[in-house]
Amino acid sequence: MNKSPSSRRTFLSTSAAATGAAMVGSKLFAEQPKSGKPSMRIGWVGTGGRGSMDIKNCLTAVPEAEVVAVADLFQDQIDTNVGKLRKEFGGRIKANESTTFLGFDGFRKILEMDEVDAVFFTTPPGFRPQHFKEAVAAGKHIYLEKPGAVDAMGIRSLLESTKLAREKNLSVVAGMQQRFSPQYIEIIKRIQDGAIGDIVHVAAYWLGIMKNWHWSPRKPEWSDLEHQIRTWPHWIWLSGDCCVEQLCHNIDINNWVLGDISPISCRGVGGRIVRNGPEYGNIYDHFSFDYVYPENVVGLGMNCQIEGTSRRVENMITGTKGVANVSRGGAEIKGANEFKWKSDTNGDIPMYKAMYQGMVDGNPVNMGEILANATMTGIIGRNAAYTGRALSWKWIMNGSKEDLTPPHKLSFDGPFPADLPPVPGVTSLA
Repeated sequence: MNKSPSSRRTFLSTSAAATGAAMVGSKLFAEQPKSGKPSMRIGWVGTGGRGSMDIKNCLTAVPEAEVVAVADLFQDQIDTNVGKLRKEFGGRIKANESTTFLGFDGFRKILEMDEVDAVFFTTPPGFRPQHFKEAVAAGKHIYLEKPGAVDAMGIRSLLESTKLAREKNLSVVAGMQQRFSPQYIEIIKRIQDGAIGDIVHVAAYWLGIMKNWHWSPRKPEWSDLEHQIRTWPHWIWLSGDCCVEQLCHNIDINNWVLGDISPISCRGVGGRIVRNGPEYGNIYDHFSFDYVYPENVVGLGMNCQIEGTSRRVENMITGTKGVANVSRGGAEIKGANEFKWKSDTNGDIPMYKAMYQGMVDGNPVNMGEILANATMTGIIGRNAAYTGRALSWKWIMNGSKEDLTPPHKLSFDGPFPADLPPVPGVTSLA
């Protein structure tokens, strides 16, 4: 992947990035009195529902983990979600009034804390490149929810920060938990060992919708910006659209099974059929992409968030000697080398165990390129659908100047207009 420098506008109010943190060393870890093992002191940025699940899974997986600071834009989210975790995990939620921060700069207060070893960024993805950049500069281990960015400029920033994190020996763990799920690991190993012959087609499906997908009617007291952030999956600049925010999980499996390569080109279609009113933001509710990979492998990405449609969330890999299917519910190969994984397993627990162990051993996990590759595979599909144009990977990585940063200051006071939904054949390339 291209890793050339870029100059991305910051989402947040202008200030110097946190700098000067040394390479990871013993000062970043306090010893747990009971176990004698180093603690994992977490600063948590973005205390919503997805982040609550991430923190819960981490605390379950790593007994030495504790939350020492939190930051969010909304006090009610902190009260609700941090409160729930405090009831479940008690004294391991150590954030208090002096280490709880509100506002767009709250994450910077956490980065300034010597007591924080790792920062979990579970904010809307539109903020992620800037947050990541400053966390690496501050010398923190990092957990990033997926996707890694929402546009081409953000991907380039993500890759720059990933490279610097590797040089500083910092963890970069991404919310691609399928990479740690045993059925995915096993079936992809079998496929890459030739169990289905030569791969000719890879397909990623995420069809169906989770009820009330991060949406609620706008309250009268919400400003334009508060409404957008509270319903962030429905706004392109915050989520990247559903094919980037959601389908990237299974697009990542397509790339993984082919050896972590990128597609050469993409065509795509999509639109708004059901969620077509302004109250549903400006994203599409369905997409379909055709990818061309090296060695004439064809890829499919299909995403739908429409109530009442048949649900399918899995990957299907077709080879010259068989077909493989894998999902969070199991895995199967049909053909000359039949195989079946029956149990429903996920990778959340082993992912956080690997993160902690890498921090302690000084051999941290770095998933930055994986996250960037999966995210950009979703972005190229989205932009092909938005514009009605066939797009090349080389162009979007090297030539695209797409930057979805709003041109106006982030403020809850006054209007904060949103772009209209894209129209194929009308929307231009950036």
